[in-house]
Amino acid sequence: MSLFSSTVLEIALPVPLRRTFDYLIIERESNDSDDNLTLYSPTIGGRVLVPFGKQTLVGVILKIKNESDYPFEKLKAIQKVIDQEPVFNEKDMHYLTWAAQYFQHPIGEVFHAALPKLLRENKQQDDLYPQVLTATDSLPTEYASNATAQKELYLLLSSNALNKEQLKQKEIKSTTIKRFVDEGWATWQKQQPTAENVTTASINEHLQLNTEQAIAVSAVNQSQGHQSFLLEGVTGSGKTEVYLQVIEQVLLSQQQVLVCVPEIGLTPQTIQRFEQRFNVPVALWHSGMTDTQRASTWLATKTGQAKIVIATRSGVFLPFADLGMVIIDEEHDLSFKQQETFKYHCRSIALYRANQLSIPVVLGSATPSLESLANAINGKYHHLKLLKRAAGSQLPSMRLLDLNQCRVEAGIGEPLLERIKQTLNNGQQVMLFINRRGFAPVLMCEECNWLSDCHRCSGYSTYHKSSNALICHHCGDQQPVVHQCHNCGSTRITTVGVGTEQLHLTLNQLFPDFPVIRLDRDSTAKKGEFDQKLEQIHQGKPKIIVGTQMVAKGHHFPNVSLVGIVDVDGTLFSSDFRAPERLAQLVVQVAGRAGRGSIKGEVWLQTKFPEHPVIQDLVNNQYADFANYALTEREMLGLPPYSHQIVLRAEATAEEYAAQWLQNVAPHLNQFGQLLMLGPMPAPMSRKAGKYRYLLTLQCKSRPYLHKVVNWLIENLDSIQKDNRIRWSIDVDPVDFS
Repeated sequence: MSLFSSTVLEIALPVPLRRTFDYLIIERESNDSDDNLTLYSPTIGGRVLVPFGKQTLVGVILKIKNESDYPFEKLKAIQKVIDQEPVFNEKDMHYLTWAAQYFQHPIGEVFHAALPKLLRENKQQDDLYPQVLTATDSLPTEYASNATAQKELYLLLSSNALNKEQLKQKEIKSTTIKRFVDEGWATWQKQQPTAENVTTASINEHLQLNTEQAIAVSAVNQSQGHQSFLLEGVTGSGKTEVYLQVIEQVLLSQQQVLVCVPEIGLTPQTIQRFEQRFNVPVALWHSGMTDTQRASTWLATKTGQAKIVIATRSGVFLPFADLGMVIIDEEHDLSFKQQETFKYHCRSIALYRANQLSIPVVLGSATPSLESLANAINGKYHHLKLLKRAAGSQLPSMRLLDLNQCRVEAGIGEPLLERIKQTLNNGQQVMLFINRRGFAPVLMCEECNWLSDCHRCSGYSTYHKSSNALICHHCGDQQPVVHQCHNCGSTRITTVGVGTEQLHLTLNQLFPDFPVIRLDRDSTAKKGEFDQKLEQIHQGKPKIIVGTQMVAKGHHFPNVSLVGIVDVDGTLFSSDFRAPERLAQLVVQVAGRAGRGSIKGEVWLQTKFPEHPVIQDLVNNQYADFANYALTEREMLGLPPYSHQIVLRAEATAEEYAAQWLQNVAPHLNQFGQLLMLGPMPAPMSRKAGKYRYLLTLQCKSRPYLHKVVNWLIENLDSIQKDNRIRWSIDVDPVDFS
């Protein structure tokens, strides 16, 4: 008796090859003793275990067919069908296939990226089911008079099974649970998550909207099918309240909502707002979670149990049972673009999925990306504006401090130090932003001007005083601090520049009566440390907050009335055409932390180049004025969003290999008349982690034509230029050329 007929499976495997692989399902007899044999029938979107060279890999079935381009006798057989139910449904398969094609990435690695780590292995989906403590038939009904804990657990188990988190919330001791299990009164069982209906009782009372907010909510709620909304609201204008109120309608229609945020640090306060409003399961998804936690969120999303998912960029791949809306907060943020391996953009995939599902997308930001603004101007997005702050608070005033005209201590001008002192004495909080971690960006020899460069990168190693180490922030290399110049042997080594660590120490000395809280990746590395520091800030007592971009996005600190932007000069003279846009977004976002309470805020911007046009525009005008000017400039120069770019990157251990490889490829692209080529040229960071890096930028006004060129290039690359010494990659719609 045959369990399977001889059928060909087309499978996507997690290997860096831009192709799929055919495998056979061999007829097996019912008395086959092979332990790997399962009775599951292969399904499209399900996983299988297959031999691949000397490895055994988990792949995803893309097609089931009766023929192959390869001789049947050369095809290997699968080892095991893992899934009874597919991990990807038809629509998931469709958008993932599109993502692989659009972002020019191997399809197997795309499907691999969309799975939680535990399902990238030979595990059943029901292995992810949470365990619940369930009463058995042996559960007694009477207990000793002094067995209070046992009686409490009996009452709980009599009505429902409980998972470990619920038992912990009920303060049931582990010894009591163990007694019940050992006596056979209860047992741990796996339970598949189930979806429950949302009713009006699940939604708590919402805030009163102002006119602008009400118009925005009404526009989204009245939309039919797929529509994209750009919600542009000044900092503190109540964008989150708009999100909450448009979500209500989606939840009441028994659908799910995906809320994407740029940083892990924003998820705790965001989830708190959502849980206060909605009595429904709210799930998290970010890189700081354990594999088990992420698998739990994946399962809750797939089964429909999780009604709201708050996630960083990779949450866009979650397998929703019935997705009804996608919200991307701070849509301009660079962290939504994955820079390594599979170089996707969360916003692009979210828009494609929403279009496929005929559901709305809301893109929110105080400083929208120029790409999104261009789409709003040409009518692809509905442009909703919130021009006033909610709850009556006012936008902060901007002041420019010329560092050439005053004494400076640890990077802070004397007038700003005086203003900090006044603010603290008035019982308010101060925030100082500097986008550099560590004590100092570099060490320098005073004799020969030698700098502490990284031996693996074309950058410098940052001095970290707390760990007494030189750390490269590009490749992670760590070296002990030098006390003697590597070049001339002098011991006259000094620090150059200021980082958060130095600023923190200096402010502690200058203002010993007020606590200084540092928020950067180093000071919040331990689990729970970031939340603890946020709680200290929210207590409202006078203090100074020093931080990097971690403090610039989305946080609501009502008692911060003074914000100082310590240094922005490093970004004023970048070769990247997007640098002014990023600087404008950063300044506006940081400035938006000031005056969100009842007190009008004040922002001081320090610079040694006060006459620079970008600085003048930011101080004297709104972000919209800058954006309009920048869009006009981009259109004149034919730069994105008025054209499209794809970058071909090459890296090698020898500089000439990477440069020559791209130089040999470039002439073959001259046949495409609509194509503009820039390069080959060294990357801004020309050497990183020991590899030399070169770029060839392809630009075209027609996106389909550009993709046609790259498709041709990939198909013919082996015959054009094959060199195993080169590692090459393709970056579609690049946002960072470094």
